[in-house]
Formats: sequence, C-alpha cells, structure tokens
Amino acid sequence: MQTGEREAEKTRVLVVDDSRLMRVAVQRVLSQEFDLVESEDGESGWERLRRDNRIQVVISDVMMPKLDGYSLICRIRAADESRISGVPVVVITGAEDDITRERAYACGANDFITKPIDSVQLLACVRNLAQSDQEAADVAATAASLGDQSHIDSLTRLDNRRRFLERGREILAAALATESPVSVLRLSVDDFISLRARNGDEYADHVLIWIADLLRTKTRKGDLISRTGSSEFSVMTLSLGRLEAAMLCERLRAAVSSQPFRHDGIEAAVTISLGLVSSGHDPGGSVEELHSLAYKRLKMAASAGDRSCVGDDSDVHRIEEAVIEQPGLDEALRLLARNEIGQLEPYALQLAVSAIPLLEFCNAKFALEIGQELKSIKESLARMD
Repeated sequence: MQTGEREAEKTRVLVVDDSRLMRVAVQRVLSQEFDLVESEDGESGWERLRRDNRIQVVISDVMMPKLDGYSLICRIRAADESRISGVPVVVITGAEDDITRERAYACGANDFITKPIDSVQLLACVRNLAQSDQEAADVAATAASLGDQSHIDSLTRLDNRRRFLERGREILAAALATESPVSVLRLSVDDFISLRARNGDEYADHVLIWIADLLRTKTRKGDLISRTGSSEFSVMTLSLGRLEAAMLCERLRAAVSSQPFRHDGIEAAVTISLGLVSSGHDPGGSVEELHSLAYKRLKMAASAGDRSCVGDDSDVHRIEEAVIEQPGLDEALRLLARNEIGQLEPYALQLAVSAIPLLEFCNAKFALEIGQELKSIKESLARMD
C-alpha cells in the first residue's frame, strides 16, 4: 500500500495554532493514528476547514492573530453547512482559569485541554471525537446507499437526530396552528470523554442507556425524545409552558445526580447539564433554530457542569463574549445570609423555579399538605415569567 493510500485511510485532524512548537508537539502525539493538517491562525484555519471536506476534528488554540479561537468556534457552530457546524472542536490553551474554559465551552467547544499537553488525554479525546464523527458518517452513508429509512439509535433505541428534526417540524406546525407552547431541551453528560476514558466503553454505553430510560420515565407520553449526539439527548414537549419545562429540566438533573451510577462493579458520579428554549418566549420560528439555541444554552450550562440554563441571555447570539453563572441553591442561601441581594436578584426567579421540585418531593414524602400553596406559587411564578 502506498503512503498516500495509508494517509487517506486516516481521520484528518486540523490543528490551528500560531505556535510552531505546539503544532509539532501535537504532531508527535497524534501523527501515527491521524492525518494532521495545520493552520497558523484562526482565519486560515477557517478557510482550510471550508475547503477540505475530509477534516473531521479541529484542534484550536485560543489566543491567535487575525481570528482567535473563540471566534473560530463560534463561526464554525454558526455555519450553514452541517459538515462544518457539527465538526468536533478541542481547545488547547496555556490558560487554566475558569473564565477561559467557560468561554470555550459556551462557544461550542467539545473538550478543553491545558498546556503542557497530556499526551494520553489528548489522544483519548481525539480518538473519541473522531470515532463518534465517523460512526455518524457511516450510518448516513449506509442509509443513503441502501435506502435505509431507520430512525432508531441502535444503542439507546431512541429516535435519532434525523427523526427528531422530522417529527419536530410536524409537532411545531401543529403547535403553531393551535397557539400551543412548545419547549425544546437539550442535555449532555458532563465530562463524558473523561468518564469513558476512566471507566471504559461498556460502562459509558450503559450510562447513556440509563439516561435514555430515565428520559422515557420522566417525560410524558407523546413527548419527542431523541439521542442527537455522542453523549447528548433532545426532548421536544408540547403544551408545557416555560415554567413547567424549566421544572422538568430540574427534575431530570436531580434524578441523574442524586446517586452514583453503578454497573458491573464500577461506581461513578454522573451529572448532566441542560439548555431550554420555549416557542413564543425565545427567538426561533423553526425546529432547527430552536434546537440550535437550546444547544447554545446547553453549552453555557455545561461550562459550569450540573446546571440548567433556562433563562434569557441578551447576548445569547454573541455567546462568545460572556457566560452567565447562576448560583446554586446553597450559594443563594449564603448570599441571602450576607444580605448580598444585588448578586442574587438576576437569578431569583430561576432559583425559585429550581426549588419547586424539592418542595413537591418534601410535600409528598412528609405529608406536609401544602399542595394548594405550591399550586399558587407555581401560578404566581408563571405569571411573572
């Protein structure tokens, strides 16, 4: 076999970094398994990605001339061509602060690695992203060549992404005709790549199956549930208002994080993050637009981990500029105790929504007989929304 033929079989990875030394370091780690191509800045990296349809993973620095890493990721995620908008992106940077990490995830990065490079971590990360991308491509190619109309994800037995968008268009059209609310939520397993690397493929697969089963039991009959990414799921629910949909997010998040996940003698803490949009309240007149906005909010939540992002963000279309960090209930109580109301006020409504499932649980568990009061609180919060 000729060298060119061997290279053609490898997954192509684009490395965007203005440091030649860093590009060489990445080459040393990945070149045996991957076909690497390079760009010296974000703008040339973008042009290379647009022209080369073999690129399946992008590795990018943050601070670069002409176009920085944040802007490059945001441009990728906003691309009209699905091959580009869906390409996995790994950020490699020397900055270890939380702000850099949060901005990268908020823009749409799939993973974040700090310098100096941990070769084992980098190789595992790129392998996982390349495998997921190749699996999706193989499924699409098989369906096209055989005329396969299957809409089922083979692992979780949920609808796949294609089916979600197809059925979602029907649900949204029916909702618009009857002026009924529709909510779309997207969720992902936090730090899934590391979870898979630590505990193995079988364990990671069973985590996804468990979450799929949880979604079936926690949502209503008629809700549209799909696996729409390697470790991501989407739900479209009809006739749930914004408040009720936000409460559903909190129930799902709490159900996952309430106890470690156990399988075959392995126990690990698993958490999820969620992003929510609601028609009529959030911008977007199509399923694709709502789904995309929910993804941006998911990434904002995932930057902190174990969070839901359900509120408005005036800069959501310029998401690379800021990440909203909502305090948890424990921190909210500490802010109240210190009388730091100004820091708490922007998140008060969302925190109140988050507390409702806990109050409902306590009411049922301890027979508090506050069902009518809870109903009044929910109605009041809905009027404020």
